Amino acid sequence: MIALLYISGLLALILTASALLEERFVAFEPSFGALALSNATILFATHDFVGIEVAVNSLVDDFEQILGVRIPQFTVTSQNVSRTIYDNNASTAIIIGSVSRSFLIQDIASAGRLDLANVDDQWETYQTAVVTNPLPGLDRAFVIAGSDLRGAMFGVYTLCEQSGQSPFHYWTDTPAHEHDEIYALPRTTIHGPPSVRYRGLFINDEAPSLTTWWSQGNNKKHQPLDAAFYTHVFDMMLRLKANYIWPAMWKSSNNPPGNIFFTDDPENMALAEKYGIVVSTSHHEPMQRATNEWNVSETGEWDWSINKANVTRFMDAGIRRAAGQVSNASYVTLGMRGAGDGPIEGDNATDILRDVFSAQRTIIQKYYGAADAVPQLWTIYKEVATYYAAGLAPPDDVTLMFTDDNWGNIQRLPVDVSGEVTRSGGIGVYYHLEYVGAPRPHKWQDTNHLPKVLKELSQAYMRGARQIWVINVADIKPMELPYGFIMDLAWNASSITFGSLPRYLELWAAREFGPALSVDIAKLVMDWNQLLGMRKFEMIRSDTFSLENYHEVERMLAAWQDLVDREDSLYRALDKDRQATFFHYLHYPIQSGNIYYKVTLGQTMNAQYAIQRRNTANAVAERVMDDFGRDFDLIEEYDQLMDGKWKHILSQPKFEYSSPVNDKESWKSPSRDVLSNLSYVQLRQNMDESIGNLGIQIENTYNARAMGRWNPSAHRVMPTDGDSDYGGMPLMQSMNPYSGSSRRVDLFMRGDHRVPVRWWLDEWEHDWLSVNPVSGNLTQRRPEQILNFTVNWPQVPAGFNETVCVQIRWDGDYYWDYIRLPIQNRLVPPSFRGFPEVDAGVVSIEAAHYQRAAPQAINDTILANQPEQPVAFVQFPYLATRSNSGSIAVRPYQASRARINEGPASQGGQASPGFQNTTEGLQPPSALPPANNSSSTNLTAINPPSTAAATTALVQYDIFLFNYTEYPVNATAYVTSCLDTDPTLPMYYSLTADAQPPIWTRVLPEPRIPGDTPAGWIDTVADQVWKLNVTLGNMTEGRHVLTWRVNSPEIYLEKIVLNLRKGAVRESYLGVPETTLV
Repeated sequence: MIALLYISGLLALILTASALLEERFVAFEPSFGALALSNATILFATHDFVGIEVAVNSLVDDFEQILGVRIPQFTVTSQNVSRTIYDNNASTAIIIGSVSRSFLIQDIASAGRLDLANVDDQWETYQTAVVTNPLPGLDRAFVIAGSDLRGAMFGVYTLCEQSGQSPFHYWTDTPAHEHDEIYALPRTTIHGPPSVRYRGLFINDEAPSLTTWWSQGNNKKHQPLDAAFYTHVFDMMLRLKANYIWPAMWKSSNNPPGNIFFTDDPENMALAEKYGIVVSTSHHEPMQRATNEWNVSETGEWDWSINKANVTRFMDAGIRRAAGQVSNASYVTLGMRGAGDGPIEGDNATDILRDVFSAQRTIIQKYYGAADAVPQLWTIYKEVATYYAAGLAPPDDVTLMFTDDNWGNIQRLPVDVSGEVTRSGGIGVYYHLEYVGAPRPHKWQDTNHLPKVLKELSQAYMRGARQIWVINVADIKPMELPYGFIMDLAWNASSITFGSLPRYLELWAAREFGPALSVDIAKLVMDWNQLLGMRKFEMIRSDTFSLENYHEVERMLAAWQDLVDREDSLYRALDKDRQATFFHYLHYPIQSGNIYYKVTLGQTMNAQYAIQRRNTANAVAERVMDDFGRDFDLIEEYDQLMDGKWKHILSQPKFEYSSPVNDKESWKSPSRDVLSNLSYVQLRQNMDESIGNLGIQIENTYNARAMGRWNPSAHRVMPTDGDSDYGGMPLMQSMNPYSGSSRRVDLFMRGDHRVPVRWWLDEWEHDWLSVNPVSGNLTQRRPEQILNFTVNWPQVPAGFNETVCVQIRWDGDYYWDYIRLPIQNRLVPPSFRGFPEVDAGVVSIEAAHYQRAAPQAINDTILANQPEQPVAFVQFPYLATRSNSGSIAVRPYQASRARINEGPASQGGQASPGFQNTTEGLQPPSALPPANNSSSTNLTAINPPSTAAATTALVQYDIFLFNYTEYPVNATAYVTSCLDTDPTLPMYYSLTADAQPPIWTRVLPEPRIPGDTPAGWIDTVADQVWKLNVTLGNMTEGRHVLTWRVNSPEIYLEKIVLNLRKGAVRESYLGVPETTLV
């Protein structure tokens, strides 16, 4: 009974929410005034857009899957509509049409039964209503009235989705949810216009996976991406309310020249017109022609400076062809890049491009009658951004397409003072979910962190990039989830917020898998997505995560294993008909992601264990080999899914990335999976007699490495001397009451595996220290053991500050050593609230856990983004990969953009003269909201940036030191990766201690060339965070206050780590986990 109530509650949530985010207009239970649709007749006008029939056919097919009945459909004229109603004994109908062409919609409105004021003259807007006596002979009808073709089609496809069909039904094999009846609710709903005018995708880097899959699925060596293929693409797009495409265009040496949308199938363009899809060409394919058309039809080089006549003739032919289309639904790409999507050839690229623009506009005028008669765009990508920064710009009616850096960081957004926001052509964004290029490709798997995607694109919208969003989706699969997420955001930019992400995913999971497990599936996706955001698979090397420090390797492997266990449990719990869909979305990605980590981090363990001469290095190597084989087992399982429907869709190799990222070949995708660099030790051989067969690994040190490489000696060295990292001494990091209660030591076998190693601990002095176990045997079957050192802090004498030595012996008392544990029992004052020092010199703070904020923080991003609110810091849940509590940034968005006067201070920053670092007037923040607290970001009007307000907001963190610092304290601030999107307002931060005034420092170095990525980008972009190092000076024992300020709402702080003493903070990828907050 409880389970039924729970499922009913979830169904109620879904029915009152959206599909995913639209206002609901259907239900599955009768209610007063609701209209049953299973017995309705579908009517649409003969002379309406041809695409209406496409949508109606989809509706009929979907209803058949959902209801088990095939609803009759009729295309009618004003002369035969009454006869059609009478002949078919129809009393109820679903009437679908566009306002401009459907006499059905016009007649209902003229009779006063439908008010179209909110739909007339709108872009892609639709209205739904249940109408009484809509036409002679009809009692009632459910009416979908679209402002235009796509408005009407979007209304139909939303009806399909709300009724139980997934937009990805083909791509993820999602079966429709079956119902006994579908009821149209007796309410009028208005949907649209969209937040972003053109919303679409770029099919790119489609070999080997997509092209091989499509060809072999058609039993051919090569099958072009034809109308049959694009029917599936366009169907998905319309169901997601997308309307714009850059078709597939990769060059192919196996089947030259490669993909050409316009000529591979004569029906492709006609199909696009029928579906209402606007066809453009990618950023480097100008004038409605595919690059591959040049490769097979033209002579000479693709070089304007030496082959202008042929290039011009080629472009002319593209516009001539486009102008001859029935609907002229084109968006023409302007500009030009060099051959192979490289930089343009020539001594002066800007002068060349000015000439290119002039020639292209002349051609457009020739065929369209005016140079601005057809929509045009220019994409500011890679080196083109430097040309734009140097002053090159197309005419005002041309859409400027800003781009990300191929890694999800948008490089440039509109600047108000430059008049970019008010351009008649508007501003667009070209955004990558995958990429082939430097520093490495990332296309095998979806590795997109949804909160980061939301950050980047919501900021783009707030800054005025609202004309086009085109998303590079590679092979489409496996990018269904992030692409659908972006299309929902593009349709209604205020519908998804950082706080509402879990709810969005619950709705998504209910749509794809049903409501019963939707909460658990959404939580699984959130946790999986958090791991994806840390680093893309292709950039993970055997030295990325630390084996010794902070148990990073163990934590990552445990996190992935936890996902695998939860995913497998959900997979088994799902109905059989939903398991294939789950396989697409989560089973394969999580299982294969886990294997990738096990292989790559297994190589880490194997390499380090070999250096330590640990016997288990061999077993780890064998596990890595097994996992490498299991990876391909999983691919073969995917190939067999749905009777082989998806065979070869995952043909992309991924195990090969061993060369440095700046290697000239590192940008290329692997050609075949390769596993290398595994190490083995000789298991029948003893260690050098001077040090024996027992290894001791102290956590957060490299002592076992040093012990494993000890130079042979004629005499035994006991106890081990030297420091823990270089001399091998088993010395733990210092403990105090805030370090936790336990430390860990690994014992391992490093000699002849046939001869057991017996070990034991001598008694030690203090009974408040316990060790478990105190003796044992290392054997071939059990070559490792863990010792847990636990301190009972209430029993430790106050002020105790000594190193406790525990003696360990092995091999018949012949060998011995000391395991050393420094203990410092000091407490902070009872009134202190903040972060005490731990581990003799470490403090790690998650940004959301501040002690003070001024002005008072508003942890609700709806309120915080209202223009009337003062600039203050706001928590952004889930937007972080180095913090479990999200990040913080300033809002309202527009008011918190402040310019900093550049000067001679640190890294070009300048301390602002009127600021004093003081606690006067600061108030403790209110309690943070729960992690799943729903919040929203209200997108405000675009206003000029403030010049002061942002810099007055601050947060403060209290820390407590137990000792004076011998060296200047170093702080590392972890900021979510970003780029300076406004060249007139670069991002600055200030992190200061105690009474220091603000010291404003650039977040990013100045690029070598204006418009380019910042210096060092290629070496750090894969980290997904920028690590900002600040020297705070020496600190005395006691309480100190850190103050954080920024000048931009695009700086999201995740974590601050303090290194109080030399070597206290250990090297790691994720940084020190948050230390104790009291």
